[in-house]
Amino acid sequence: MEKIQQLASLAPVNFDHAKIEWTGVSEAVRAAGFAPDDVVAATWCVHESRNIEALIDAPTLGLLFPSGVLTTSGKHAMFGGQVKYGMIPFRQCRAFGAADHDDDRGFGKFCIEFAGAGGVLIGRLRWTWQSKRFRDSRQQIMAVAEERDRILGEVSNLIG
Repeated sequence: MEKIQQLASLAPVNFDHAKIEWTGVSEAVRAAGFAPDDVVAATWCVHESRNIEALIDAPTLGLLFPSGVLTTSGKHAMFGGQVKYGMIPFRQCRAFGAADHDDDRGFGKFCIEFAGAGGVLIGRLRWTWQSKRFRDSRQQIMAVAEERDRILGEVSNLIG
């Protein structure tokens, strides 16, 4: 767990950040079948598993492992007490790539989308940005894009 905590502390914090329960993160890593020392990178992001814009998913800690992505904040489900986490297994991945979206109101997101057989969305990692009114927000927007690009590079190295 030390390696995960260290990588999480080094990950840049932009607009997506979550309060983490570390014992729950440890549970999630074990439940997903990953070894904590195998973690390659950590990032603060949002994991979306559906292609519906109206759903609001909370920021979480994204952990890259050689066989997939695990996202969790270490919190437990209200009913059943199981730790909540999301996964994107690389063995199901047929394609992945960057996707950028912005709108005229000064909001935007940089994403990595993972598709399975038939182009079906397996999951999306999303980093959001928001421009400040009457200010030059390019530095902050570029910082968010750089974080997405850093994780995209790690994913490319893992599943090429």
